[in-house]
Amino acid sequence: MIILKEANKSYYNKNILKDINLSINDNDFILLVGDNGSGKSTLLKLLAHTIYPNTKGSINCDVFNAYLPEKFSLPKNITVNKYIRFLEDYYSTNLNNIVSVLEIPYIKISELSKGNLQKLGLITIIASNLNTVLLDEPCEGMDKELKKKFIEILKELKKRNKTIIISTHDVKLYKNFDKRIIYVNKGQIYEENIKTI
Repeated sequence: MIILKEANKSYYNKNILKDINLSINDNDFILLVGDNGSGKSTLLKLLAHTIYPNTKGSINCDVFNAYLPEKFSLPKNITVNKYIRFLEDYYSTNLNNIVSVLEIPYIKISELSKGNLQKLGLITIIASNLNTVLLDEPCEGMDKELKKKFIEILKELKKRNKTIIISTHDVKLYKNFDKRIIYVNKGQIYEENIKTI
């Protein structure tokens, strides 16, 4: 469970998040929705524990999180297959199924397209097998077919009872999930509960 209590975050005296109260339960599927600059990414970073409230408020978290930011870097001078072998060894897991689904070319990471780099980021998150998955605009650079594969991956994660929190502009992409939608606007939040039909 993750609990934010009256959490505030500011940068250079500018309030980004204001008095955020939010409880996230195990196995929740949550979409963070809002315009660019509304505070979605900052809220996701708070939930991921990469930043902390700095004026007032608190965050309590009893789980470890797997977090994929919108912009991230991976080691560039090794090939995809060597990186995947590293993940398998480090996390003692087998990634053959997910790698075959996502069809990443076995070239140097530095040569990957934006979409393929995003795939590799997702594989990194899945390999960690942590209970809470936080994704910031994960479909950036994905075409229609890859988005379908991404949704199938999310369905598999839900079968494993993962808590999933996604920052997105595309609510319709997640139409087949029972979900909580949290709207972020000018640093404040309000929520809508949505069930699949």
